[in-house]
Amino acid sequence: MNTPSMDVLEAIRTRRSIPQFKPDAIPRTVIEELLEAAVWTPNHRLTEPWQFFVLEGESKRRFAEIRRDARRAALPNPDAPEVQAALQKVYDDTVNTPVIVVFTSAGHADPEIQEENYWSTFGAAYAVMLGAWSRGIGTYFRTGKAVVDSPRLRALLGLPDDRRVIGALYLGHPAVVPQKRRTPAAEKTVWLS
Repeated sequence: MNTPSMDVLEAIRTRRSIPQFKPDAIPRTVIEELLEAAVWTPNHRLTEPWQFFVLEGESKRRFAEIRRDARRAALPNPDAPEVQAALQKVYDDTVNTPVIVVFTSAGHADPEIQEENYWSTFGAAYAVMLGAWSRGIGTYFRTGKAVVDSPRLRALLGLPDDRRVIGALYLGHPAVVPQKRRTPAAEKTVWLS
């Protein structure tokens, strides 16, 4: 058994979304280990709804184009010279991210099972986030509707109509770890007797 380098509660409390990564590669074996942990996420009725797509090389470049073009389409004046550097940054940041994993989920004819599938798949992504953090690897989960619902992304992944993209998880060694605060649980908890 491989012992994590930090306690799970510490990983939950200290994990942050990392906006910038060092260029250092992450070994494929580490990504495989994290995805293997993801498949142990609870899923009602044992549907195992997830499918993971690890983007490398050309697929990562195409994904970067999809992100850049989605951002471009949302701008009021996408051809303005002052916007070009920002669009290039979206592309460059995506291509230069060491690892990108797209999480997809099976749909279902039963709306209750479909929703359970989607939540379970997000749970699988969170398991990867916590496992990565315990290994000193940062993550950033992206769910922008224009990208996850993009027909171009669906084509890139070869997704059938009954699968949904839940989000894309960026992984890499943190260049910076943001400091964030959360509202204490006591302020968000109602105890009922």
